[in-house]
Amino acid sequence: MPILFEIYRDGKRVTQFTPINPVAMGPESVPIPGEVRFENGHLVVSRTDEHAVGVALLWEVSETGIYHLETTRLQPRESPYHLNVELARCRLMKIVQKQEDWNLFDFPRADQFAAMFREAQDLFADALGKLHEPAIAASLADRSLAISVDLSEQLACFHAELLLNRRRAAAGIPRHVFACRVDSTIQNQRYKDTITEQFDCAVLPMSWKQLQPDEENFITEPVDEWVEQLSRKRVPIIAGPLVDLSDMGMPDWSFIWEHDFDTLRELAYEFVQKVVHRYRKAVNVWNVVAGLHTSNHFTLSFEQIIELTRLLVAQVKTLLPNARTLVTVTEPFGEYHAKGHTSVPPMLYAEMVAQAGVNFDAFGLELQMGVPRSGSFSRDLFQISSMLDRFSSTGRPVFVTAVTAPGRNDPDRNDKSEGQQNPAAAGKWHRPWDSNLQAEWIDAVYKLMLSKPYIESIAWGDLADINPVVPGAGLLDDMLKPKPSFKKIQEFRDQFVRLKK
Repeated sequence: MPILFEIYRDGKRVTQFTPINPVAMGPESVPIPGEVRFENGHLVVSRTDEHAVGVALLWEVSETGIYHLETTRLQPRESPYHLNVELARCRLMKIVQKQEDWNLFDFPRADQFAAMFREAQDLFADALGKLHEPAIAASLADRSLAISVDLSEQLACFHAELLLNRRRAAAGIPRHVFACRVDSTIQNQRYKDTITEQFDCAVLPMSWKQLQPDEENFITEPVDEWVEQLSRKRVPIIAGPLVDLSDMGMPDWSFIWEHDFDTLRELAYEFVQKVVHRYRKAVNVWNVVAGLHTSNHFTLSFEQIIELTRLLVAQVKTLLPNARTLVTVTEPFGEYHAKGHTSVPPMLYAEMVAQAGVNFDAFGLELQMGVPRSGSFSRDLFQISSMLDRFSSTGRPVFVTAVTAPGRNDPDRNDKSEGQQNPAAAGKWHRPWDSNLQAEWIDAVYKLMLSKPYIESIAWGDLADINPVVPGAGLLDDMLKPKPSFKKIQEFRDQFVRLKK
C-alpha cells in the first residue's frame, strides 16, 4: 500500500506540485529504493513492501531557506498524511536526539535555546490539534518548522563553538589542516604559487581518466609538473583518488568492462601499481579509492565493492608499507541509493570497510553543496553537522578531500558541467548564492568541521573560477583575484595554524 501526503501552501491545498529530488527514506535517514510521484492531488510514496517509510524532498522552509528535508518514517494507511506536519515532526525529533547526543540538555549556556524549542513544540502541538482543519494545521506546522530549522542551525553552531574551543585549548588542530584541491590541467604560475604559499597541503587528483585516457597511452606530464612544484616547495601532497568509478573518474575505454569484475579488478590493480610506483617518493597520503559504494556505472555486488577496496588499499600498503591511505566516501547523504539497486548506503560502506580488515588509515570525504545533482541539494548546518557525526563511530580520522559551494546563483558555461548546473534550482541557504554568501558558508561549515576531533584536513574543492566543479566555486575569480572566500580561509589559517609556526 502506498503512503499518501496532502500538501498545503498559503492556506490552500496544493493540486499541482512537482517534487524536486524526492526520495523514499528508511531507517537512520538512509534513502531507499522507492517511487515518489505527485498524482491525483497527493504526494505518493510507493514501495514493494509494507514497511514504514518516509520521504525527503526540496522544501521551502521560509523566505531565507529552501532545504532538502525529510519526514519521519510512517506506516501505510488508507488516509493521507499531512506533509507540512510530518516535516515539522521530524525536525523536532532530530533536535531532541542531537541535544541528547551533544549533551546540551543540562548545559547552562544552552538555556537560551529552550524558549525557541518550546515555541516550536507548542506550534506543532497546536497543529496536531487542528488536523481536522488541515489548512490551519499547515500554517502552524510551517511556523514550527521555520523556528526549528533556525534553532537547529544555532544549536549546531553553538556545539561547534564549544568543541572548537576545547580542541584549540588542547592544541588539537593539525598543522596541515587547510588544503586546496589542485586542477593539474592549469599550469599558470600564479595559480601554482597561490597553492604552495597560501595552503598547508594540496590535494592532487590522479584520476584514471586523466592519466590513462587511452588503454595504451599514459599522459603524466601535467601531474609530473605539479608534483615537482609541490615537492620543491615542501607542500605535503594528498594524491588521488586513484580509482573512482564515476564517469568523471573512469576513462571511456574502461566501460566496456562494466559487467566484467575480474577484468576491471586486474586493470585497476595495474593502474594503481604504476601510479604509486611513479610518485612514491613525493606523495604523503594516498587517496586510493572514492565512491565505490555509489556503483553508478559498474554493476558490482556488495562483496565485490568491499573486495576491490581491500585489494587496492593492500596493494598500496605492499608497495609502500608506511604510506597513509584513504578510502573516500562521496555523496555522504546517500541519495544515490534510492536509485541504484547495486549501490551501498554511505555509512554502511564506511562501517563495513572499517570492520572488514581493510588496512587503511583514514576516511576521505567529499561534500559538494548547492547544485541540483544527487547529494548536492542544499542542506542546513544542522544536517551537515549530523552527517559528520556519523563518522565518529568508525574509529578512523577523516580527511575532507573536497568541500565546495557556489559563488553565484546562476549557471556557468565554463564549469565542468558546461552550464548544466544551476544553483538556483538546488535550494537556498539563507539567501541566493553570491561570493559573500559563499564566504559566510565557509565560515560556518569550516567551524563545524574543525570542531570535530577526528577531522584532520579540510580541502576546498576549487581554487579558481577556471573550469570549476561548481559554478563560481573558486576562491579566486577567473582572473585569479581573491574573493571573500579566499580571505576567509586565510583568516582561519592565521587563527589556527600560522600562530603555531
